[in-house]
Amino acid sequence: MVTVISLVLALSVVVTVPASASSANIPDYDVVFDTSGNTSGNKGADVTCPSGTRVLGTGAEIMGPSGDVVIDEVVPTTYTVSAFGIETGAGTSSAWMIRVWAVCGDPDEATRIVSRTAPRNGLLPLTVTCDPGEFLLGNGYRLDGAGGNAVVDYIKPQLNAVHGHATWISSSAAPSWTLEMFAICAEDPPPGLWIYSDSTVNSPVSTLPSKELDVACGGAGDRQVVLGTGFAVQDEIGSIPITDITLDYLVPTREKVEAKAAEVVSDSRYWNLVVYAICAYED
Repeated sequence: MVTVISLVLALSVVVTVPASASSANIPDYDVVFDTSGNTSGNKGADVTCPSGTRVLGTGAEIMGPSGDVVIDEVVPTTYTVSAFGIETGAGTSSAWMIRVWAVCGDPDEATRIVSRTAPRNGLLPLTVTCDPGEFLLGNGYRLDGAGGNAVVDYIKPQLNAVHGHATWISSSAAPSWTLEMFAICAEDPPPGLWIYSDSTVNSPVSTLPSKELDVACGGAGDRQVVLGTGFAVQDEIGSIPITDITLDYLVPTREKVEAKAAEVVSDSRYWNLVVYAICAYED
């Protein structure tokens, strides 16, 4: 069953943001994507929002061998989103593509992108916070210098902040690398701003090497649409991180967020995939 996640730190309380004189809907809402070529080897893709709109949320997808490619970055700017994939370990001879997604719109309120970088090789939890009175619409990240040897294991959105973390998955010594997180912030909230989440069942990686999950916007009929995404890979008691598992995709569609996580190295621990959908009324 889908859980409505609070838009405050006390996650047991349901909070929505109603329409008001200061809030605005999302005119010209659209979800767009672009895809790289189908080859073996590291590669990226970029997508631009339609004229007159700007980026509200992001997503990326590896189309090819499961668990063999790390989505190394999904970076938003005002009008574009770029994504880059890097093969893990010894790489793969299989051809694959990376697809990058942008949730676009022209809300009346101003938006801006805030970023922060984690020290100590990206291993410390990282929070990027919007200014007081602002609201989180979407997010992104960049692993710099990891070379396919690190993965992001959670991106957890809340009302005006996003929490992230990355972990080293290689058996080799970790060089200098960082995790940079991005928050897409709005001065005023779109009406009906909610965060939904759901979780897969705990099971060992060795018996289920990948897990898929969709989380839909759940209110106001067809008025509520996806703005941003989030996910977490965690063990059976809810602890994070779980290493050696990477995202194959975290994709925003109009009405739901689709995600899949897969093992990089076989592991007998129990784990589950949590997926978040940031939703609001379109019009």
